[in-house]
Amino acid sequence: MEGEMSQVLNKLADLLAARAEAPGSGTREVSQVEVNHKLELMPNEVKLEGVGNYLSWSRRGLRILRTKDIEGYVLGKDKAPEDEESVKWRKWSATDSLVLTWLLNSLTPSVAASVEALSTAAEVWKALEEMYSGKGNIMLISQIEDKVHDLVQGNKPVMTYVGELKQLWADLDHLNPLKLEHVECVATANKWIEGKRVLKFLKGLHPAFEGRKATLLHQTTLPSLQEAIAAVAQEESRLRENIKE
Repeated sequence: MEGEMSQVLNKLADLLAARAEAPGSGTREVSQVEVNHKLELMPNEVKLEGVGNYLSWSRRGLRILRTKDIEGYVLGKDKAPEDEESVKWRKWSATDSLVLTWLLNSLTPSVAASVEALSTAAEVWKALEEMYSGKGNIMLISQIEDKVHDLVQGNKPVMTYVGELKQLWADLDHLNPLKLEHVECVATANKWIEGKRVLKFLKGLHPAFEGRKATLLHQTTLPSLQEAIAAVAQEESRLRENIKE
């Protein structure tokens, strides 16, 4: 009797398992949604405090989201499906909730409090951009211009100095983008801006690079920024080798 009962229970278990695996089964749909959303996002080491560090925070945040190909959730490109009863909507909602939670955790408490009532990651991202991106902020632009002017290599490696300059220039390009009607004018203006940045890069170098700097400045045409960086980096390597010898 016990053996027969065991067989019946086993058959019943098999039937339930088969039903759960069948197409259209609600159990299987939930399982797929859960499996597809086992996403893990590394924390953003930069906590958004306000206008002062928005650009660094947003750049790092987008890079982290791109590692999982889900940056569209904050940029508003991955929109919610219309049918809220569908598996697609549930999948979208689960991912959006994960990104939203991750976003809130990357904010300081005071900043988080200002946006935690918003319901989607895209709404939070847009609100933070409007509040803290600083576009057109003359005071902030002036402060960054001063930092560029005062920045010198000192005892830092060449590429560390380059990285600091490029970050400041990227901030300026974001806060005060170049807007001209004609493509030809934009290209000419960008070339002029690059020339100014080459001169700034060379001016801020350590005195050990005076010889290479003089060579670059005495050419018939000013090198591009990348050419100037490459030339100085090669000189840095040569100087290191001479010290070893």
